[in-house]
Amino acid sequence: MKKRFLSLALLLFTSCAVSTMTVKAAEPTQQTTVQQTASTTQVTATQTVKVNKNVKAYKLLKIKRKKMKNYTITSSNPRVATVSAAGVIRGVKKGSSVVTLVSNANQKTYATINIKVKNNYTKKQLRLMSAIIYSEAGAECFAGKKAVGIVIMNRVKSKSYPNSLNGVIYQPYQFGPVRNGSLKRSLALYDNKSLNKSCITAAKRTLNGDKNVRYKKQTIDMSSYLFFSGYVSGARLSIQSHQFK
Repeated sequence: MKKRFLSLALLLFTSCAVSTMTVKAAEPTQQTTVQQTASTTQVTATQTVKVNKNVKAYKLLKIKRKKMKNYTITSSNPRVATVSAAGVIRGVKKGSSVVTLVSNANQKTYATINIKVKNNYTKKQLRLMSAIIYSEAGAECFAGKKAVGIVIMNRVKSKSYPNSLNGVIYQPYQFGPVRNGSLKRSLALYDNKSLNKSCITAAKRTLNGDKNVRYKKQTIDMSSYLFFSGYVSGARLSIQSHQFK
């Protein structure tokens, strides 16, 4: 009887051990299934980019650059943000857009990137730039207004001048409207919402990094111009009553 009892106990122990091993063997299979499910989940990212600045989609999504050819990439609002086939997203103007990557293999959406485009300037900078453009070129065509703003921004970026908009405009002996009170009057017009709207538009574009003017059916790159006046020795460009170098 005792031997029989020991045999039954041994059989029961062996059965429990086998059951335990079976449960443990099932765990890795469950983890693999979860990982596979996660790998098919649509990727979503959010990114802020400034006007005329770029961000690379493949870096945001941690994809190898050469694999971007496996996707069709589109922007829901190209007026706000454009995207190239290589995955370079560029801010065009303030607003929102969604960049979508669709797999060429199965036509399924792989990823979406919510893009928010912001301006490169503050309200104070827009106020000051609009006012100096009005003071210097209020009676000029749009190209002339914009050209004045470009020269000012080129100075901000140049090592030969102060590195801020305020510093460049108020640098001693540089801009007549600062000395004669015209700039102060233009600032008051801006505050009263009476300033010429094309001056404000020109200010927005130049503050956002636009370096080109369209004049007499030609597009002119002004990224290297640092001077303007009624007369400039060695001038490279004339727009109405202003010369630029």
